[in-house]
Amino acid sequence: MNRKIPLGLAIALMAIAAAITFIISTSYSMNIYNDLVADVQQRAEMYQKLEQIDTYVRAYYDGPLDEDRLIEALSEGYISIIEDAEADYLNAQEYALYRERQSGTHLGIGVYTREDAGYPVITEVLANSPASTAGVSVGESIVEINGQSCIDIGYDEVCELLRSAAGTQLNLTLRSGGVDRSAVIATSQMTVASIKSAVYGDLGYIKISSFTEKTYQQFMASYQSLQSQGVRGLIIDLRNTSGGVTESAVNIASAMLPAGGDVAINIGRDGTRSVFATASGSRVPEFPLCVIVNERTKGPAEIFAASLADYLKAPVVGMTTAGDGDLFESYQLYDGTAIVLPISTLKTENFDIEGVGIKPNYEVSQPDGDANEQLALLNESTDNALRRAIEVVTSLIPAAQE
Repeated sequence: MNRKIPLGLAIALMAIAAAITFIISTSYSMNIYNDLVADVQQRAEMYQKLEQIDTYVRAYYDGPLDEDRLIEALSEGYISIIEDAEADYLNAQEYALYRERQSGTHLGIGVYTREDAGYPVITEVLANSPASTAGVSVGESIVEINGQSCIDIGYDEVCELLRSAAGTQLNLTLRSGGVDRSAVIATSQMTVASIKSAVYGDLGYIKISSFTEKTYQQFMASYQSLQSQGVRGLIIDLRNTSGGVTESAVNIASAMLPAGGDVAINIGRDGTRSVFATASGSRVPEFPLCVIVNERTKGPAEIFAASLADYLKAPVVGMTTAGDGDLFESYQLYDGTAIVLPISTLKTENFDIEGVGIKPNYEVSQPDGDANEQLALLNESTDNALRRAIEVVTSLIPAAQE
């Protein structure tokens, strides 16, 4: 293959000339000028080195070159050297899934999976999804799709099949406890419920599974419904709530905190501090509440929990959180791929979350583990953290009503 990839040397040199001309014509300081020249010189050297490698390989390498893989490898390699493990390069397929999760929608049969010995194991079944209607359960393995072994198909390809166009019929063989069963399930485009609510005695309970673009509306609907039922306390469960849309978490906190408080403080990469959001106080609770967290409570969920602890004195129950205060932004590239970068760090008035996490007021562990599939099997009697949270909020009710 003789087609040559334009790796940008000419463009880089033109950019250098334009930048230098601009600096001189606008009388920038000499220090800024020198820094920029050094920077563009390094960039020119990078492009030149890649150009040389490309030239030699195409001149002397006798095998085929996969142009798409080459571009992907260069992009992944660039992001991989950034000193932040969570900076990421997403191919077009990964970015589409990333955006889907943020949007609060789902295309597929309504399950999330992890790989185990080559098979997809169900870790979550979305409420009111085709999979839920078909009786699919957490812990089941998908061993065949349309008569083909999932090991032969490959895990990534299986995930793509589970996300086929809406209305696609899939014949699944599901395995649990060594027993196989068949289920025919059609894919669907659906809105994901990121909120689950319940009432335990006279206490309200809200589980936030993720912060998406639809979580604020879903949370407020559940919150107002519990208020109308006359609950005397509230438990907010943030276990395994990781990543997502920071603005969604901050907007919920803003509504619940007394007006005027700083929901979150933004610390830029240059150390400058600014208020990320100010509380509106439109839905301040009139009853005590507490928050349940664990080691996988991360990012926006940590900001949310910390802000409730700051301004509502909400006790925290569970295990110390992940300690991820970075604010991430995604940037879509021209070909549908994207990069995700940490652009600043968030904290609250009393919690420096990054690298530290939130230490609970009442430390409670779940001996058998607290991954989603394990928590799904528990209730208010067997869930240690939930049981402790019920005790804590109940103990606060008399004081709150005096």
